[in-house]
Parts: sequence; C-alpha cells; structure tokens
Amino acid sequence: MMSGAVVLAGCGGASPDADTKATATVTIKDCQGRDLAVPASPRRVVTVDGYAAQAMARLGLTDRIVGTGYPAPFGADQQPYRGELEKLPVLGRTVATTEVVAAATPELVLTGFSSFGQAPGSPSDADLETMKAKGLSACLGDEKNGGPASLSSTYDFLTRLGRVFQVEERAEQVIGELRAREQAVAAKRGSDKPRVLILQDNPVAGQPLKTSGTVTIAHALIEAAGGQNAFTDVTSMHADVSPEEVLKRDPQVIWVISDYPFAKVKGEELLRQVKANPLLANTSAVRQGRVVGTSQFLVSFPTPLNLEGLEQLAAGLWTERP
Repeated sequence: MMSGAVVLAGCGGASPDADTKATATVTIKDCQGRDLAVPASPRRVVTVDGYAAQAMARLGLTDRIVGTGYPAPFGADQQPYRGELEKLPVLGRTVATTEVVAAATPELVLTGFSSFGQAPGSPSDADLETMKAKGLSACLGDEKNGGPASLSSTYDFLTRLGRVFQVEERAEQVIGELRAREQAVAAKRGSDKPRVLILQDNPVAGQPLKTSGTVTIAHALIEAAGGQNAFTDVTSMHADVSPEEVLKRDPQVIWVISDYPFAKVKGEELLRQVKANPLLANTSAVRQGRVVGTSQFLVSFPTPLNLEGLEQLAAGLWTERP
C-alpha cells in the first residue's frame, strides 16, 4: 500500500485562509513508487475514463468532476451512483483526448489506466505538465516488477483519492465494504482450484481465441474467487491462443467477458453462442454447464464494480450443478 500522505501548506500559520488552501498540496506515491505532489482537495477534476469517475462517485466527489471521457462503464453501474455519473459533462465517448482535457483547465486529471497516455489520444505525463495539471492513475499490479494484478489495485486507488481529497474516513468505509464482499467470497471457496478460461469473443474455426493473462484485473478476480487462470503464461489483456491449446488445457470453467468493442456479439447473446459453440463442446466447462458471463465494464480496470464481477465469477465456480 502507499505510504502516508503529507499535506504541505503554501504558507505558514495555524489556521490557513482560502488563499493558503488553494496552494496546499498532498504528497503521495505514484505507480512507480515516486513522490507525487498534487493539489489538496482539488475543485476541478477531469476523469479520462469512466472507471476513475466511478471511484470518485463512491467517495461522494462527483461534484468535483468538470468532465469525463469514456462514459460506457456507467451503464453497468447501480443507483444512486449511476444517476450521479450520467449527469457528468461528457468530453468524449472514447477516453478524453489531450485537447479536450486541456480545454477543461483541470487541477487534477484521473485515469483508471495504470499510466497516462496508455490509451491512444489521451494525455501523457508530458501533456499534463504542459497544461499545468497533476495526474493520478490507478496502479495495476506490481508496476515496477511486472507482477500479477490483485484487488489491492482497486483499494489502493480509493485510498490515494481519499488522501488527496481529504476524505480518508469515507475511503476507509468504502474499502471496508468492498473487502467484506471479497472475504465473503473467500469463505465459500472450495478446496480445489478449477481452471478458468477467460474468453472475450465467440470462437471461430481456424482462428485464435481471445483471452487475458496475469497482469489484468480479470486474472486477479479468478485468484480471489479460488480458481486458476488456464493461461498463466500469458500477461496481456488481449492475447491470442489456439483452440487446440484450449482443448489441451481443458478449462473447467469458461468465463465469458463480454462488451469488448471487437466482439462480434455482446452480452447474453455472446454467452448463449459460446455455450453452443462446437469448438468448446468437449471442454469440461461446457460438459458440466460451467459457463459464466460478465461485462468487461466490471473487470477490465480498477473500479469498485470489480467486486460485482468477483461475485458473478464465484457463483459459476462454486454453485453446485445438477
């Protein structure tokens, strides 16, 4: 977890006035473990993507957001958060680009991605420096050593936001609620570790399948649910694997993660097609009826909705079949 934040006032005095508060900073750690000074309790915030906005909503901070990019994840959210998020000014249906972020004149820019500039067109660290804005990103896994992702990424992002906006107590409460849900799943795990295939589209004969590897939230959720990723030798979010290799590894559960833009069909229709696909008919997962569906908006990046994705997967792993 990140080290404690340090609040530095812009000038001396036991009771800082409004001008002093405007120049106060909070020092936290970035994803590479470096000290990062950001404005304390900033009023003008841009979220490059909806995932960062969802974290802000749980902390009661949507009034600080002057614009957001990529609002698609809001459709998977629940009330009252969904209603709050859908009122935000939208800077773009994809991630917010450098130009629109700069035009919003933010004090702080947030992203659910692990680094700035990771999404095409979004502002890089150099862009943020040019527009005189600070940036805070979610840290996915062990950034320095390339280790596997974990749910600590989600908790850590909320912790750092709580420190920056000086709502630590609220952040601790939200994290406590999320951890309790994670622990409830852990209490129901079986003694074995079923092999789970992450599948992002309906397989087509003669073409590779799309799966996800260890440096992803989806992988972290498989581990938290008590399963094991069938492709631990893969690291990327979107990796091609052969149908022959899938059959060789014989997944006991197929986790269909839908709503990726490249998928030919989405949602329940994708789940239905996967269950009926002859290329997967001989897997233990299909034979035993263990094919689970989840939207990518719950499991792609650090967000409080990760716990809903975890619960959906766990139900597929441990619910008894007739």
